[in-house]
Amino acid sequence: MKLNTQVLSTIKNLLKEQGKSYQDLSNETGISKSLIGHMLSGERIMKPERLVEIAKALDVEIKDLIRSNQINEPLDVVFRGELTNRPSKRAFESVLFAIEDYVTMKQVK
Repeated sequence: MKLNTQVLSTIKNLLKEQGKSYQDLSNETGISKSLIGHMLSGERIMKPERLVEIAKALDVEIKDLIRSNQINEPLDVVFRGELTNRPSKRAFESVLFAIEDYVTMKQVK
């Protein structure tokens, strides 16, 4: 599950657990009810400062909102364009190696 999806799901679950509506969240944060609806549906990007306000309104820490329940979730990386020459292919392979090296080191810890 992607981090953004996880955060939105966590916020929705907390609202449900606390018996709060989007309107309640709007009143407590000063964010319009329609914007909250758009953010929680994934139609609009949730800015960090809004996430801070929502965390305060839900009486949780931000780290609790962004903490993933899945420890080894896959990482999605999307590249645009094409690798049309040798230098770009080498640079791409170097980046992939660095990513794989980092992931391996994180798993060892």
